[in-house]
Amino acid sequence: MKIRTYKAQTKWIEGFKTETEIRKFKVDIDEPLELKGTNTASNPVEMLLAALGGCVAVTYRAYARKFGIEIEGLIINLEGDTVHSGWTDGEGKERSGFKQIRYEVQIKTKAPQEKVYQLHKLAEKKCSISDVLINPTEVKGSVSISQFTKAPIYQLI
Repeated sequence: MKIRTYKAQTKWIEGFKTETEIRKFKVDIDEPLELKGTNTASNPVEMLLAALGGCVAVTYRAYARKFGIEIEGLIINLEGDTVHSGWTDGEGKERSGFKQIRYEVQIKTKAPQEKVYQLHKLAEKKCSISDVLINPTEVKGSVSISQFTKAPIYQLI
């Protein structure tokens, strides 16, 4: 099993605004005014919806040829529900994330409906962001009190 590691670095700017560097790209995150942000960028849960939508679209494109589908247009509409003060799941666990995420794929194609449904089923199975959301994924966090640097923590020791 070959493991590919993805990396990002997020810096706090001010208030609730952050900037994340991913490869050569920069992504800003902020909160809307009603959550005490300055509304200069999408918030973290909106970015999660964007990641899921992007992954679904990329997965559709990656596997369309397998089903002989030519995609002329593709739009993924997403929405998710959160409870601002948190909520308790069916097992009594306190949660602060999405209660539910829904998405609809609008595809423009001349392919038969059955082929599109087969593609959709495969995309649901193969989309890595969907997998992360549906299945438990180990998340490990640590804290380091030191000088700020772009170097990975293992180089600081």
